[in-house]
Amino acid sequence: MRKIKITKQQTVNSKAVYMGLSIPQIISMVIGISIAIGVLVLFVFILGLSVNFTMFIIFVELLFFVGFSIVKINGMNLFKWIYVVFQKPTFRPYQSKGVLDTYEKEEK
Repeated sequence: MRKIKITKQQTVNSKAVYMGLSIPQIISMVIGISIAIGVLVLFVFILGLSVNFTMFIIFVELLFFVGFSIVKINGMNLFKWIYVVFQKPTFRPYQSKGVLDTYEKEEK
């Protein structure tokens, strides 16, 4: 097992403005909420569609906005992270040794 020292600068987001969110995240969240309210008004009150169908569409829209703006994994948004995960494996140019160094002897 490897131990890594993590400083406070690495754990605390310095760009956070409100509740751990940065300005672009807050802006995209406001855009997503306004689009969801617009879809609700359009589908339910103007077109008269089912509320269940409308809420499903709004849920998908908000999930899309949250995935692009708020969720961050290793500095990437959710969709970019999923794309990277499904790519071929990354081969590192250095040798990484585990607890036991026996696999080097087995390769020769």
